[in-house]
Amino acid sequence: MQIKNLSVSYPDKTVFDGFDLQVEEGKINVIMGASGVGKTTLLNAIAGLVPYGGEIENKPERVSYIFQNDRLIDAISVYKNLDLILRAFVNDKNERKKRVENMLETLEISSLKNKLPTNLSGGERQRVALARAFLFESDVLLMDEPFKALDVALKSRIISLLIKLHSMDKRTIIFVTHAIDECLMTADVCHVFCGSPASVQKSFEIPYKQEERKLANENLNPFRLELIRTLYGE
Repeated sequence: MQIKNLSVSYPDKTVFDGFDLQVEEGKINVIMGASGVGKTTLLNAIAGLVPYGGEIENKPERVSYIFQNDRLIDAISVYKNLDLILRAFVNDKNERKKRVENMLETLEISSLKNKLPTNLSGGERQRVALARAFLFESDVLLMDEPFKALDVALKSRIISLLIKLHSMDKRTIIFVTHAIDECLMTADVCHVFCGSPASVQKSFEIPYKQEERKLANENLNPFRLELIRTLYGE
């Protein structure tokens, strides 16, 4: 996906003006930058949720979107939340059941399928949101700080599950985060935004397989230091 000459303005602010970005297909593209720089606005433009000028080449027809708030339907069970998302393109009930149960098993939440989302922990809700996003047959998955409210251990476990899903289903992911550890563990490519209107301050690839990365690995140190310097000027 190629974003060319993007412009997005609100009454009190111009977020993008002549903005360009190359999104790598089939990879995890991480977006970082200060609060208010335009990271969420970019996701919303790709999803068609805000008007914009310019061009988004190969703009996806269908997107999955994981928000900070999981937006599950609390009045129906986990299973029905997931079945509902499949009904738009899978008519066969048995096929839907198979897909839902396989996804629940992959994310290690089969025991939750008959529970209401109101009875789940924050981490469990995010696993269900992840299941829903990957069940929907989208071209691109947008993620807007979905792990922000999770503790470090739980976040690490869910990131491992995200990487597992992506290894099975290589769809394009655009992942907005403020957390350097999340970037280091997930990114194929990282873009750091700055300024107002926003521009890309720095882009770089992390060439190591996500499945083999550990935060303590020395080979991640150059990328960690580069992110710290770029984000904080240190």
